[in-house]
Formats: sequence, C-alpha cells, structure tokens
Amino acid sequence: MNAFVKILYLFIIFAVMLMNLGCDVINPPEKIPSYIAVDTIYIETDPATQGSAKHAISDCWLYVNNKLIGIFEVPFKVPVLESGLQSIQIEPGIKVSGSDSYRQIYPMMYGYYFDTVLTEGGVMTVNPVFIYRPATFALIEDFEDIGIAFEISQQSDTNIMIVQNQNSLEGKSMYFALDNQRKNFECRTTSLYDLPKTGKVYLEVSFKSTDNFEFGIFSLEYTGQQAMEVRKRVYVFNPTNTWKRVYIDMNYFIINANGSQFRLYFTCSKPENAQNQKTEVYIDNIKLLYLVN
Repeated sequence: MNAFVKILYLFIIFAVMLMNLGCDVINPPEKIPSYIAVDTIYIETDPATQGSAKHAISDCWLYVNNKLIGIFEVPFKVPVLESGLQSIQIEPGIKVSGSDSYRQIYPMMYGYYFDTVLTEGGVMTVNPVFIYRPATFALIEDFEDIGIAFEISQQSDTNIMIVQNQNSLEGKSMYFALDNQRKNFECRTTSLYDLPKTGKVYLEVSFKSTDNFEFGIFSLEYTGQQAMEVRKRVYVFNPTNTWKRVYIDMNYFIINANGSQFRLYFTCSKPENAQNQKTEVYIDNIKLLYLVN
C-alpha cells in the first residue's frame, strides 16, 4: 500500500469518527423522564370553624423547583425530566364560577409542598391534602342546626324545607319546590355581612336542581339619609341531576357596589314553558369567606 493510499485510508477513518462524534453531539441520548401522578385530592377542615370537607378542587397546578410543569385535571400522570432530590409544589385549582374555560389557583387554600427523590422511569403518586388559609368565614350554613341563616322574602310564595333523605348531600339540606300553583321562590340571609373591597371574596355552595335558579346580593347603599338595599344578580345555576359544588368569585360585585354591607339571596321562578312539571332545588354547605390583602 503506497503512501497516498495509506493517507486516504486514515483520512476516511478520521472522517467517519468525526461523523459519529457529531451525531452524538447533535442527537444526544434522550433523558428518561420521571412521572408524577395524582389520583385523589383531599381537603382538611375544622368542622366547627370551616364547615364540611366536601370540595370541587378539580385541578392541580404542578411545580417542580418553582418551575410550572402544567395545569392538570385530576386524575393525571405526567412526565418530568428532573430526577434526584426535587422540591414539589401542588396548588389547588378550581373552575372559577363553574366555568371550564376559566381556571385558576384557589386563593383561599394553601398549596401542598414537599421534597422527594424522583427516579428515572419511576412514578411518584401523590394525594395532596389542602387546607384553608386563615380566611374569615363570614357564613357557614350546613342546615344541621335548628335555626338557619335564610328566610323567605315577600316575593316568595313557597317555603324553605329542610330535608334529610336520599336526595340530601350529607345530613340535612335546604330544599324548595315550584309548580303551577307556587311559581316563585326567594330566600335571603337574615343578616348583613361586611365584605372587603380589597381582597378576595368567594361563595362556596353545593347544589342539585331540575331548573335554573339564581344567586345574588343586596348591597346596602345610602342616598342622603335614606338606606336602601340594591339587588345585584351574581350567578345563575344550571340544572344538574347530581350534586355539584361551585366556587363563585364575588370580587367584581363587591368592589363595584356603593355599599360595604351585603345580604345574600337565592331566587327561582318557574318558567311558563318549563319542561318539568315540578321545579326542585337542593342547596347545601354554603360558605361565604374572604381574605383581606
């Protein structure tokens, strides 16, 4: 083999080695992900001061080392590229006012935080437990006591009933029914509530109904020396044959009211073209709570 052939041969070998090295640089071996899974969410409450532990926390905002991995509806299992000792943060997510398209971290609860070791290919299953922040619970009504926070108004031609049967949520629930003889219902809180204009105000409520009904507030406002309660509709509940829980963001209505004291109300009118001969509504586990900035 002459010198030229030897040089050419060595050049080809060197070029192949460079090509292989280049491929390794351009296409490094893929990292094996770890997985984080959440099957179930729990909340813990002090029943005496925070009411029922029933909840509708639907989403988890997942962070690893303060980096948002994503927003996931429970249950889920998602890959993460980090491994080894990691700081995990899971924030409770809600559908604001029941909207699938408007989701956010629920500001009334703490997130769930812990450190753990993630292994490549392994699955870390977490069932987070959320607790309330030190919010003010202006109203907790579970309808278990003899007296309740609501009374019917003059606009109502039917009464509040407290029931405990197969349709109740847990224990006793509030119930009212409308038909062709009794077509209007309205109940209001017997008390006014001082709610802050700087902070977060939410109403949590569980319900089941055959037709639409409404929730709103009366704002106590003054014109000169005369006081009057101004009605403001806040939310419309849609029919559901299973119990649902919603988190109603009340901040807009509180901030834009002229008053600072508010009365809650629920109202329902049987429409003339109602498909159901009887309108039935169940309500339970009402919480009016706020945080001040």
